[in-house]
Amino acid sequence: MSLETSNPTTTPATGRVRTAALIVILLASFMDLLDVTIVNVTVPSITGELGASPAQLQWMLAGYTLAFALGIITGARLGDLYGYRRVFLIGIAGFTAASALCAAAPTADVLVAARVLQGLFAAAMVPQVLSQIQLMYAPHERGGAMAAFSSLSGLAAAVGPILGAMLLEADWYGLGWRAVFWINVPVGILTLVAARLVLPRGRGATRPRLDLAGMLICAAGLLLILYPLIAGSEERPWPVWTYVSLAAGLAVLAGFHRHQRWLSERGGSPLVEVSLFRVRSVGGGLLVQFLFFVPVMGFFFTFMQLLQSGLGMAPLAAGVTILPWPIATTVAAGLGAAVLLPRLGRLTVQLGLVILAAGFALLAVTATSATPGTGWLAFLPGVVIGGAGMGLTVAPLAQLTLERVPAEHAGSGSGLFNTVAQVAASVGVAVIGTIFFPLLTTYAAEPSHGYGTAFAVTIWASIVLLALTIAVTFLMPRKPGNAAL
Repeated sequence: MSLETSNPTTTPATGRVRTAALIVILLASFMDLLDVTIVNVTVPSITGELGASPAQLQWMLAGYTLAFALGIITGARLGDLYGYRRVFLIGIAGFTAASALCAAAPTADVLVAARVLQGLFAAAMVPQVLSQIQLMYAPHERGGAMAAFSSLSGLAAAVGPILGAMLLEADWYGLGWRAVFWINVPVGILTLVAARLVLPRGRGATRPRLDLAGMLICAAGLLLILYPLIAGSEERPWPVWTYVSLAAGLAVLAGFHRHQRWLSERGGSPLVEVSLFRVRSVGGGLLVQFLFFVPVMGFFFTFMQLLQSGLGMAPLAAGVTILPWPIATTVAAGLGAAVLLPRLGRLTVQLGLVILAAGFALLAVTATSATPGTGWLAFLPGVVIGGAGMGLTVAPLAQLTLERVPAEHAGSGSGLFNTVAQVAASVGVAVIGTIFFPLLTTYAAEPSHGYGTAFAVTIWASIVLLALTIAVTFLMPRKPGNAAL
């Protein structure tokens, strides 16, 4: 995940307390990652109990990632200003309280609001993880801690659907989907208590200013774009106001760019260092990342809808069906970063996108003819191939995008890279959902066929988007270490 960090003002810690502190901060980070992946499997159950509309379902997912994206750089700066430990404790406490609010939500609207709160507090909590690692470990000792942190995303992706399905199947005390959020409460309280005991105090050596105005402007622009996209999943044809909102959102984001450049030119602390976009590898890599994550995150959202609501799979069967994806992603990511990238350069990313598109195509064909009797084995080839394509893409993308970032902007580059991924996740759910849900109404009389057809259409649209992504990859350097080629 992210971040802008500064050199800590205290010396690294040692001993068992340091190990305990590492476990505590990694557990908190895992909770955040898990809440992104675990919710997908619960969506049909939430729909059944709360009567959530398609737009509300999309906001449950997009609201979390958008709030996280908008707050993460500010969260990192709050740690530098007020202390990593203090901001981490506030973040974990707020995240735990927001989880309880999610679990107790009486309506879909309350659940959406609680998910947004979760994302905001996660944005305060997660940046302090890397800051604490810097604080506790000397540079030559950080390898193991960083490896543990980096492995969490793959672990959460694998565990999330299965854990969510198990909680749904167990239906403890009749809680159903609410157990997915209630489980955060005891874990969060335990983490909070342990963090107070073992985390060292420290803050950044520098004192960056908070760009709250920039965050609000950016939030307004993104909401003006996302709202009509999500509302469009329920209205056909789109009313005039949706087009006005989209145009206004683009104008506000243009104003945000000017505001960031103005701050940078006057020696301020902008959320986004806009000069980085003039580095060809950065601009091209960020565009590739955005275009790539839109169809991928839309796929995760619609695939679980197809399996459970369309084909009638039990949550555990749906979780097992998607499980090979993160496993294949993890294996292929290691192969791509360590073996293929040094030899093939950006061709590794292009190869990954082609393989991902092939996996998507297999899934589209399978979905079109799927019936309630279709099992997980029918989807296995597409899931494995798609997961491998994703792994080959994501691992080299960060290095090719960020390696030419000037040292003085390393934190800004890392924060921007991760923020773009989170924004793309929100946009992906909105855009793909806008295609998916209207098609379901067309086939209301044939639920399984309707879900299969709607899913297939979104996948073919995603493949078109991946083709555009491949074209954009030519803006990235051919080989690592040579941005001029």
